Amino acid sequence: MVDDEDSVAVQSARKIGENESRFRAANEKIEAARLRTSSDVITVPFVCECGRPDCLQTIRLTIAEYEFARSQNTYFVCLPGHEITAGGVGHVVRVAKTHVIVQKTGAAGEAARQRDPRAEEEERTG
Repeated sequence: MVDDEDSVAVQSARKIGENESRFRAANEKIEAARLRTSSDVITVPFVCECGRPDCLQTIRLTIAEYEFARSQNTYFVCLPGHEITAGGVGHVVRVAKTHVIVQKTGAAGEAARQRDPRAEEEERTG
């Protein structure tokens, strides 16, 4: 019976990591679009990467703040209070006024590593 519970927990953690990775992929496209323009915008609206499938809120970040969130393939940027860390799926590594950075661990972290859009780009371009 414990194996079934562990399996459910692992599947749940993996699903959280997969959801967050989808939002991260969207943010990569937002950043790329911003970098292609010559706009003087100081902050850019990024999608909250909290992993809640119904969350469509945005976070205004500088490119430097976003790049810190992308410095590790297990990091995700979320609105304060949106971080999902229960059950050992992650922990907060940075708290700012407008956002938090969460590092995913275990099955959620593995899902994040497998779905890192920057790693996928490196594989395609060599």
